[in-house]
Amino acid sequence: MSSDLTDPSADIETGPADAAPTLSAVAKRAGVSSITVSRVVRMPDLVAPETRARVELAMRELGYVPNLVAGALASARTNSVGVLVPTIANSIFADTVQGLSDTLEPRGFSVILAQSRYDAAREDRMLAALLSRRPEAIIMVGSPATEEGSRLLRNARIPIVETWELPPAPIDAVAGFDNYKAGVAVAKHLVAQGRQRLAFIGGDDPRATRRWSGFRDEVLASGLAEPRRLILERNATGSVVAHARLPDVDAVFAANDAHAIGFMAGLRGAGLLRDGPASAQPVAVIGLGDLEMGQLISPTLSTISVHGDAIGRTAATLTLERGGERRVDLGFELVLRDSG
Repeated sequence: MSSDLTDPSADIETGPADAAPTLSAVAKRAGVSSITVSRVVRMPDLVAPETRARVELAMRELGYVPNLVAGALASARTNSVGVLVPTIANSIFADTVQGLSDTLEPRGFSVILAQSRYDAAREDRMLAALLSRRPEAIIMVGSPATEEGSRLLRNARIPIVETWELPPAPIDAVAGFDNYKAGVAVAKHLVAQGRQRLAFIGGDDPRATRRWSGFRDEVLASGLAEPRRLILERNATGSVVAHARLPDVDAVFAANDAHAIGFMAGLRGAGLLRDGPASAQPVAVIGLGDLEMGQLISPTLSTISVHGDAIGRTAATLTLERGGERRVDLGFELVLRDSG
């Protein structure tokens, strides 16, 4: 490491002074020896099923994560930060990962990346896998999907940063934007355009659901009928054919730009897409994420622009600096183009 880099061990604080759950604490709770707990961790097939189940329950209850950093001293630092994203298949989170990497790596930290694939059980496994590598901090998109995941992170006693939303009671720190207000902003625009039959398409993960909630509540407050909600598979094909299930809508808010672009392809195939301005579109379409592809297609895609790189840089800074504001709202921008 070059001498002009800051010593990472002086950058990231280790969080609360309380010790993380230990192997001996698990042994005491399960009523077994520490050796038995170690065997459950490293050679589970050598332990009787009843005993193994008792030890595993104690580990879950205490939020204990085995240390897989072989031979490391208790005081050793790994100079790594664990990052958990829903997927790497969709570029919507790429700017966030790039932003945090650009901030952490010059300070001597490596980034360990994992993906949950929008699956709560997998998310818990990935959190445990990241924590077993003893990172200096964890940065994740969203908040833990389960209480077990929350317990794992709280018991880790390291900086935790939740991103891409603003939970009212974060585990430690948060950097993101208000998904509910994003849905409200889109609904207000479409209602002001004179659109009457609105719909929301996308996944059912917590962030998409908050966008839907803001969208629905604002549409209802305007006096229009409740918008339809179409939950789609996370692939382009589902978005392309979605228009067939929404034959009479005149405006669609897509949970992200990928869904919006796929939906527009379906509209074009059905003869319902114009190359003119938003006022000429039989069906207005607005996405979220401001992907570059949305600016290259015709008509250009209206979208909610989220400052993904700033979210990443801010999240990294929140792990490096423990003082100051721990809840950072980076906002969003409704970018109006030709699609809606």
